[in-house]
Amino acid sequence: MKTMLSMVVVSIFGWLASGEGAFAQPGKSGIERMYVLYCGDIALNDMGRFSPGFSGPGALSVTCYLIKHAQGYLLFDTGLGDAIAGMPNGQRSNAGVWHVKKTLASQLAEIGVKPLDVRYLALSHSHGDHVGNVDMFKDSTLLVQKAEYEWPGPNNMPRFNPAMKSIKADGDYDVFGDGSVMLIATPGHSPGHQCLLVRLPQTGTIMFSGDAVHTLANWDLKRAPEQNFNHAQSLTTLERMAALLKEYDGELWIGHEPTEVPKRKYAPAYYE
Repeated sequence: MKTMLSMVVVSIFGWLASGEGAFAQPGKSGIERMYVLYCGDIALNDMGRFSPGFSGPGALSVTCYLIKHAQGYLLFDTGLGDAIAGMPNGQRSNAGVWHVKKTLASQLAEIGVKPLDVRYLALSHSHGDHVGNVDMFKDSTLLVQKAEYEWPGPNNMPRFNPAMKSIKADGDYDVFGDGSVMLIATPGHSPGHQCLLVRLPQTGTIMFSGDAVHTLANWDLKRAPEQNFNHAQSLTTLERMAALLKEYDGELWIGHEPTEVPKRKYAPAYYE
């Protein structure tokens, strides 16, 4: 019986990952509201590393998203570490300088949400500008792709705390079972990168890009950084994302694209 069940699960994930008929139309969405959270800024030494065709200094925004669902809160990415807010000159990385003007913790407090209230912590991938505050949510259930979870970190260390509860998806995954919040397997930038597709009752369908897309120029020209884990796979992922957005009449929100910042309502405002 256990073997048969495993076969069924594998078959389902394989079908989802194919992008063909991936999602059933949801009934009444359980999403009550969605918050956009500021999670930092990055001053880049060389924009070309992230957006081919550009050169010289550049900038990326860092964005996180909090979804209030009838079954609990889900946070997508945690951004740069809150500790950076106390560093007047920011924190240097191999790509530039990280800055945090307002902490994630303070934004959650402003809307009356405690880290303990966050049922699910979904991470696009394991790079530092997306996992800077993971330790704040040690009681949440981690939602990551199996390939990302098993990818050896620096010095062969685990990328995630093994003591943390986790769901390791092997492909697309319907988080709440109603089709309103889906993990979308989008490998290439990292082995187990994933986007998040949400279907808001009033706003409509949105896909959060993570690092599958860094800039609007990359999306418009369907290109990806050469430094990605698998460049060819990154380009295939862009094709799949475009197909899903077309199929579900969705909009792509690029969390690292600075020109999108003034277009968004940030917490405590929200989308429904």
